[in-house]
Amino acid sequence: MGRRGIRIEKVVPASIASELGIEAGDKLLAVNRRPVKDILEYQYYTSEEVVVLDIEKADGEVWSIEIEKEYDEDLGLVFSGAVFDRLRTCRNRCLFCFMDQLPSGVRKSLRTKDDDYRLSFLYGNFITLTNLDREDWEAIAALRLSPLYVSVHATDSRVRAFMLGNEKGGQIISDLNRLRDLGLQVHTQVVLCPGINDGEVLAETVSTLASFWPTVLSIGIVPVGLTRYREGLYPLQAVDKVKAQDVITRGQAWQRQFRAELGLGLVYLADEFFIKAEQDFPPNEYYDGYPQIENGIGMAREFLDRLTELDNDLPRELPERTRLTLVCGHGARLVLERAARRLNRIKGLEVAVMPVSNRFFGEEVTVTGLLTGQDIERALADSSDERGIILIPDVVLREDHDYFLDDMTVGELMERSGKAIDVVEATADGLVNYVRRMACEGGGVQWPGR
Repeated sequence: MGRRGIRIEKVVPASIASELGIEAGDKLLAVNRRPVKDILEYQYYTSEEVVVLDIEKADGEVWSIEIEKEYDEDLGLVFSGAVFDRLRTCRNRCLFCFMDQLPSGVRKSLRTKDDDYRLSFLYGNFITLTNLDREDWEAIAALRLSPLYVSVHATDSRVRAFMLGNEKGGQIISDLNRLRDLGLQVHTQVVLCPGINDGEVLAETVSTLASFWPTVLSIGIVPVGLTRYREGLYPLQAVDKVKAQDVITRGQAWQRQFRAELGLGLVYLADEFFIKAEQDFPPNEYYDGYPQIENGIGMAREFLDRLTELDNDLPRELPERTRLTLVCGHGARLVLERAARRLNRIKGLEVAVMPVSNRFFGEEVTVTGLLTGQDIERALADSSDERGIILIPDVVLREDHDYFLDDMTVGELMERSGKAIDVVEATADGLVNYVRRMACEGGGVQWPGR
């Protein structure tokens, strides 16, 4: 925070802070005479029944306010971010780092490599633990930050140090021991790079991490993502169909073993392995509550099962004949085609799926969330079909904004393509709710000739 304090972005109406006259634009200097580095410390120190706030008003006047309240009662202060001091950034040079594979010209924020333990606890960001100093470890222990999300990749010290480009990467076992001694838990990740951390290295990694259960709550395995911008970088191989099939076979064996020993599967594979192997996604039971769904592990199964659950919520017909086109990356094509088949049973509705090739990053990149406006524009231009309303999933847009990774806005895409475009939440609920609203409101783009 430093001496300048933390700017208060908003004060919740009728809150304690509002009643005390604290306003947006004021600065929080200290809580209980302590400066706070992040939202976690703020929440920890303000949870007590008696709290002292030092506030700097807009005119420079400093207030010292003693507050008596209920334990854990919120004060009503809102800040613009979770980190008030410097963001902990990555000190590694990972062989597979996606940030190093971005084209020139993308905005600076996309190249920020965070490796911050606070964002790991708050948002599930994966960290490597290689940049933690004594003060960071003390904060993790004092605030009981658990679970954290840790990128392991390999438990072999030499392999991990090589993959991370950092000798401190070889300390992963001692780091896990330290977390276990603190009574804290972690979800772990392995980015699979064929020829480097697969085969016996992967088997050793899984076995070692399993020995840390229940400190290690889950082991997620995801395939390395490669763009076309790898000139001068380490020559990595993509996961192909054969490798995906091999990993699935191993994963099934590990799951059988751990279910017998621990009562859960422990090892979970990313959806992309099953897509590459041309195999169906595992059943719901495989994922044990989806501990790493935000890591692309189980999204497809959760979507399909949820769509089945919502079947009775779908209308039988629409008041106007309407055509929808669902935009996606090639990785989501099979899932959305299943959804389209169900939606096409609704009278008056025709749903098509438009998988878009990612030329911006390279066609090896098939996840929907990395599609750009220009790729979608190109796909729309290449199609002569009447596509009705184009549904863009919200995951392709930056959070709280209406622009794509290439900075094209939704409005610009509509203007350039000449198409009617809507943004829809990229979940089964989002799709079903969209169709239900169409049934209630009676809107839609009519088919030609009506």
